[in-house]
Amino acid sequence: MSARASRESARAPKTNPEMELNPKYDDYDFPTTAPEPQPGHPGHTTKEQDAQVQQLRMMLEQEGYRDRLDTLTLLRFLRARKFSVQMAHDM
Repeated sequence: MSARASRESARAPKTNPEMELNPKYDDYDFPTTAPEPQPGHPGHTTKEQDAQVQQLRMMLEQEGYRDRLDTLTLLRFLRARKFSVQMAHDM
């Protein structure tokens, strides 16, 4: 590995190659990792983005929402609002 590649990999945000799915919400019969590595997409999220998914889910549950709280749906809303939990919530 070259020194440049080493520096670039050190600066790149850490992503999770496999999403941690919650069986209460995430029951998928298809792949849950995006085929192309794009930031904020399934399987290519940072720890902070994962925490934002959990935060949005908790906010919605407290308001009585029970449907469509799966990780992939919440990621779509968060990506649409640049991972602003409050803005995604307001959608």
